[in-house]
Amino acid sequence: MPLPDLLERARQAVRAHGLPGWLMYDFLGINPLVKMLLEIPEQAHLSRRFFIWIPADGEPCILHNVIEGGTWEQLAAGTRRIGFAGGEQLRAGLRQLLAGVSEVAMEYSPLGEVPYVSRVDAGTVELLRSLGVEPVSSAELIQDLLVWNESDLQAHLAAAEALAEGLRSSLSWAHRQLAEGLQVSEAALQGVLTARIRESGMTEGHPPIVAFGAHAADPHYSGAAGAALELGQCVLIDLWCCVPGQVQADMTWMAVWGPASPRLQQIWELVAEVRDAAISRIEQEGSALQGWQLDRQARDRFAATGLEQAFTHRLGHNLHRDVHGPGANLDDLEAHDLRKLHPRLAYTVEPGLYLPEEGVGVRSEVDVYMDPAGPRVTTRRQRRLIDLAAAGWEGELVEAGLG
Repeated sequence: MPLPDLLERARQAVRAHGLPGWLMYDFLGINPLVKMLLEIPEQAHLSRRFFIWIPADGEPCILHNVIEGGTWEQLAAGTRRIGFAGGEQLRAGLRQLLAGVSEVAMEYSPLGEVPYVSRVDAGTVELLRSLGVEPVSSAELIQDLLVWNESDLQAHLAAAEALAEGLRSSLSWAHRQLAEGLQVSEAALQGVLTARIRESGMTEGHPPIVAFGAHAADPHYSGAAGAALELGQCVLIDLWCCVPGQVQADMTWMAVWGPASPRLQQIWELVAEVRDAAISRIEQEGSALQGWQLDRQARDRFAATGLEQAFTHRLGHNLHRDVHGPGANLDDLEAHDLRKLHPRLAYTVEPGLYLPEEGVGVRSEVDVYMDPAGPRVTTRRQRRLIDLAAAGWEGELVEAGLG
């Protein structure tokens, strides 16, 4: 029986990185890569720990508890398996699998530096070391495993189009409401946007962020209880969606009701400048870039204006079937991410400045797909703040392909 596509891809990654093998470990779902690798359905009942050994040469093997042998027969028929009952048998099984091996790749990040990689508990690391085997990080192998095929790319582009249409129609609704003297609340605008996304056949998994004024200075604001838009307030809309079960698209746009204050305009222009500088560098250097380098460039630019402390999150993240995928992040704040931007993966670029004491929060986000032919921005890039009260306010939408 042929190996699942991702399992074979994992073996190829092991070979490409010159490692003897990749030992994946899971217990009660702590390592989502395992479920993806073996295409384990949500309803599968696995209550005991298990390992998957993927050697550079030889046959992959699953080391599992004997009481779940029937379950594994259904999940991985045709794949080599070893059962264990207790701790001694588990250790014997690991010795058998890892005979002659001194190091293995695992979902391990030294000092927990990259939490999206760090899925193996300290005790399991100690267990491997007690057997004379040193775990090394699988961080780069994970990216090899995640690469998109043409179907993934097309699903992403479809999701990006759905976001564009949802944004256009929801902003048009808000403009009409305001023009008629009616109230626009965060909750109502969020509801319109969510409905538009679902009408397109997409799923968002979690309601989009719709934040007015000082609420926009909370990067992951989740209120939207009923705050009404006031004249002069900024509007932050962070929206994401996917074809059900496929890769995500993610973007953030900004608007204002009435002319922007000089301060809001200044902050917006700086954020857009930092976004565009990061995109330009990706276009120039491509997959030679490590994630931390782009974040540091953005952070240094904000520091030059005295606003680095207002940039409270990383510059961007990997996109996959989860909005925050396990690939490289553009990060030199939450983590020092040394992983490179990988061909055929996508990453967000989303600088932001958050000044709650001034009632201002600004973020601008696009997705960049690392096409082997050259990086490409796949979501709409905002060039100017949208004034929902201005004549011809739709011009920015038209310029960005949203009209």
